[in-house]
Formats: sequence, structure tokens, C-alpha cells
Amino acid sequence: MKRAIVLLCITLLVSSPVMAVARQSLREAVPDLPNDQPLVVADVLIAIDIDANPGFADLTSRYADAFTAAGATSIATCAVEATGGTINFPPDVTFENYPVVVVLTSENWWEGTSNIDPADEIVLMNYLDSGGNLLLVGQDYMYGAHADMDGAGNPCYGFPLNYLGLDLCFQDFDGPTPPMRKGGPLTGERSNVATIIGVSTWIFVGMTIVLTAVTVFLANPFYTDRAVPVSRGAGIGFNYEGEFASGNGVLTYYETETFQSVWSGVEISAAADEDFDEIIARLYEWFVGETPVERLHWGAIKGMYR
Repeated sequence: MKRAIVLLCITLLVSSPVMAVARQSLREAVPDLPNDQPLVVADVLIAIDIDANPGFADLTSRYADAFTAAGATSIATCAVEATGGTINFPPDVTFENYPVVVVLTSENWWEGTSNIDPADEIVLMNYLDSGGNLLLVGQDYMYGAHADMDGAGNPCYGFPLNYLGLDLCFQDFDGPTPPMRKGGPLTGERSNVATIIGVSTWIFVGMTIVLTAVTVFLANPFYTDRAVPVSRGAGIGFNYEGEFASGNGVLTYYETETFQSVWSGVEISAAADEDFDEIIARLYEWFVGETPVERLHWGAIKGMYR
């Protein structure tokens, strides 16, 4: 019997005097437009796909709190908890409605093709083509969505290549080699504690963050993926030092003329509260500026006044 899809779409509002002034100034700069027209549906949309492991850790609220601390005035959330289901995105996921979209996979592993599916990726493609900003924290995303992307002999393609800027992907590198969980029990050791180190060429320079799996996961150590980004417009944000393996590129970024995206192959919310808040604050500023209106181009601003 099929399980029912659990739909959760909530918008949380928080007040921000600075944001209110910024938005009012923006409205006053555009002539003959109603000043009661909302600029966005929500500053941040957070979607989680844990359909392979319903009932496991849902980190939505941790991300919502961190984005609120970073200055987001409203947060919307959507989730799916039915095996093989798609994320219940709102009907119009565009940059104008949601300046930042966050997609989480949390503890969604063990079953291939039960992760972010092609329909979800199409929504995200269209969103980024509208000028959006995407944070995809997809520990084991590659196994669930693109199981054949696993090492130098299997370069990335499709959404990971064209929208995340990933050239080569390496799955479960912090663990047994080759990975033994596909069709059999785990063997060997995996890290429960790891350190991520910011590279000198991007926004996390100077940051050294300890991640502890048991603070966010209910039953599992890290299943860490890493990637080599494409040579143009992309780069590495964090490298990784685990208890049993090290690797470059567990968090990468990609910036084009149209959109910005960040992918993480390790669960960054496993950091301590202060460190996690700092990671999200730096990402949010990179996505949208000190306020969600500073980085908008004129076409996007006009599009808000429909």
C-alpha cells in the first residue's frame, strides 16, 4: 500500500526594521507602483527530501533559525516523506518569489532513486534560470539521484554539471573503498567527527569548523561526498578532514551571469550553533547582499511589481 505524501508548506514571518526601510526605499524609487505590493512570497524557501528514511532527522528548523539570524524576514518550508515521492514545491518557484531556495537531503540514503528525483531537478533548473540562488546540502545526493557519478571515470552531467558546476563527483569517500553499502552491509569505519577548512579564495577563508554527526543525525555517521568543480565560474568553499579520510571540495560554489548555487556533500549543520550561524550568514550575504535587495538587477526588481 502506498504511503500518503505528507505536505508541509509553512511561511514564517519575522520583523526587521532594517529590511522594512530597505524595501520601502525600493518601492519609492519605482514610480507609479502600489507601495503595498509584497516584494517576495518568502525570503527563503527550505525544502527537505527524506523520503527514503521518513522519521529520521529533519533539519529544516535548524536552517530556518540560521537564516532568520542572518536577516531573512520570512521563511517558507516544504517537504516530502513518501518513498519515491517528489518535493512538494510551491506552484511558482521563481527568484522573484523566493530569492533563496535551500534543498536538504538530511539522512536520506540507503535507497537509490529515492532521493531528489528528475522532477525536483526540473523545478530547480527553472528556478535558477529565473535568476535564483540555491543551496543544496545533499549528503548522499549523488547516490540517490545520480548513482553513476562516482569518480574520475564517471564525470558529472545534467543538473550537477550545468547548475551546480560539478565536473567530477566522488561518493562516500570517507569510508570503505569501494563503498560497500550498495547491496550489502557496511564494512569498515566512517567518521562521526570531521573538520571542514575554508579555502583562501572564497568567503569561508579563515574558518575551521568541527562537525559532529550525532548532533544532527539520529543513527548514522557522515556519508560524505566531494566534487571537483568546473574550471569557469566555480570553486571550492570547504575542504574536509575526517577521522578516516580527507578530501578537497566537500562544499563548492558556482556563479553564472544568471544564477548562483552552492552544493555541500557534508551536512554543515553538524557544526556548533555559532559556527553554523556564521556559515549561513556568509552564504546569505553572498547570495543576496547585506539585505535581500542589494544584489538585485533592475529586471528582477521590476519583475517584483506585477
